[in-house]
Amino acid sequence: MPSRVLLIDDDDIAREFLASLLKEAGHEVYELPSPIGATRTILSEGIAVVVLDIFMPQMDGDKSAKMLRENPRLDGIGIVLVSSCPASQMEEIAARVKADAIVPKEEARMKLVPTVNRLARSFQQSTSQSMSTSESDRPPRREPRKQRGEP
Repeated sequence: MPSRVLLIDDDDIAREFLASLLKEAGHEVYELPSPIGATRTILSEGIAVVVLDIFMPQMDGDKSAKMLRENPRLDGIGIVLVSSCPASQMEEIAARVKADAIVPKEEARMKLVPTVNRLARSFQQSTSQSMSTSESDRPPRREPRKQRGEP
């Protein structure tokens, strides 16, 4: 199930490797070397899942993930934290910032694509439900008023 994925990692080699995994799985991948501009990219490109490195020089991924999660315009987006740090540390950070999943970089080859696929399905389901809900929340369409002299 191809989706639009935003990949944020300051390490060019890691970003290239992770992007290649996602592209091979059919995802459309947008890449940023830092979280700067992430919200704009998410909104303008219809991103379903953000894959975010935890440790970056300009702004750590945990702070970025927290900001993304707290933005009401990004409700329903999937957030995956990636890092080379121990999984227990990643789990603690993910719980604190309400990220949806973690993928240790050394396990990315096996776990990244299935994790992104799962979150993308969830995003697509929530998007389709919110669209049908918003349509049912609209008032019924009124018939146009007839002009004088019209039958």
